[in-house]
Amino acid sequence: MLLFNGSLHNVDQDENSFLATVYDHVLQESQDNDLDVNQVDLSKTEVPFFDPYDQTAPEHVEHLIQQFSTEELQIWIAPLYHGSIPGVMKNALDWLQLTSKNESPYLTDKKIGLICISDGTFGIQGINAMTAIAHTLRAWVLPYSIPINKLEAQVRNPDHLASYYRSKIKLMVQLLKEESLKNSQSV
Repeated sequence: MLLFNGSLHNVDQDENSFLATVYDHVLQESQDNDLDVNQVDLSKTEVPFFDPYDQTAPEHVEHLIQQFSTEELQIWIAPLYHGSIPGVMKNALDWLQLTSKNESPYLTDKKIGLICISDGTFGIQGINAMTAIAHTLRAWVLPYSIPINKLEAQVRNPDHLASYYRSKIKLMVQLLKEESLKNSQSV
């Protein structure tokens, strides 16, 4: 499974951050469900701006493209920035254009769970943006996404991720695992 941190927020360095708390919980829940997790963390790599007129990808971007192309199950996590996802996330996904001539281009038939963290009630805007991108890249989005209201979550439990959201993440991971089991049985 691919776990995608779609922001420049380093989830390893700032263990007190809310994004890191959510990311770590998704990672732990995935591992607890025996899913091998491959992490793409945009805070740890410099992805140059995608230029459609010069589609020469540096080696580390080729590796990023390979990670997205090979992982059948993915969870994308992004903070909400001004009503959408971070530009760095969109730019990284734009590089998948280089797969357009592949036998299975873009993210064809990949299963993706979406999580967006906002400071209020508009996390669904980020979910909508990621859904549109995933569909355009020919992926299947789980019919269960998680917009997280950071302020409300911190009121529920200021020291840990509230059980309300932990249970939602658990369900998302279980849905992906079930999808993985279906795929392995049909092969």
